Amino acid sequence: MIISHTHKFIFIKSEKTAGTSIESALSQYCSGDDVVTPINDYRHNRDENGRFMHQSMNAEEFIRLDLPNLQHVDAATIKGMVPDEVWNGYFKFSITRNPWDRIISDFFWKKRQDPELIPRKRFYHYLGIPFNELEQVKNKFDSFLRSDQWTNNDRFYILDDELCIDQAIRYERLSEDFSEICRKLGLDNCSLPRLKSGMRQKNHHYSEYFDEDSKAIVAEKHKNDIRFFDYRFEHPQA
Repeated sequence: MIISHTHKFIFIKSEKTAGTSIESALSQYCSGDDVVTPINDYRHNRDENGRFMHQSMNAEEFIRLDLPNLQHVDAATIKGMVPDEVWNGYFKFSITRNPWDRIISDFFWKKRQDPELIPRKRFYHYLGIPFNELEQVKNKFDSFLRSDQWTNNDRFYILDDELCIDQAIRYERLSEDFSEICRKLGLDNCSLPRLKSGMRQKNHHYSEYFDEDSKAIVAEKHKNDIRFFDYRFEHPQA
């Protein structure tokens, strides 16, 4: 999360939407009384060239709140912590992502230490029994989806059942939307580092992990993303 008094914006960092990359890029333009909350795991604060990117600052007031996840501060908390003229006068933005794609990313991130996400052939597969590594991962994903280990991103950009931000960056057009935001804020030479990537198997489109029941579970919990941003379940282009 960033509250920039220098450039008069509030960036509300949603989950599994490349928020760390955007926050790290924007933190380079922060100074003085600007607030940038720290990331939980500093190991993920290196770009593809090994440079440390994220610069936290002046977050003591939020740290004292003992929030469950300091790098993802919800909109209601931020609104309650800043003066009305800041909340109402600063440019507020966050990031959205196709819900079905995002929950797959969330699954692989939270289960990144689980060896079962990298299925290996057993002896009987070498005897001619088909090896379906995707099916094994899908079974793990289905259990995850029916658990209480995940939620939507409503709390970062929905208040009183309405959008509380001025603009949403779409993950699907991350670079373009981020560049547009930078132009609006008067920030020159903005570029996005790649942080916290590589946790997900890239050889399968997100649609391959779902059946009709699991699709409906995600849709039910992401009614606002579908309502405000017209997200749809999509299959890869042929």
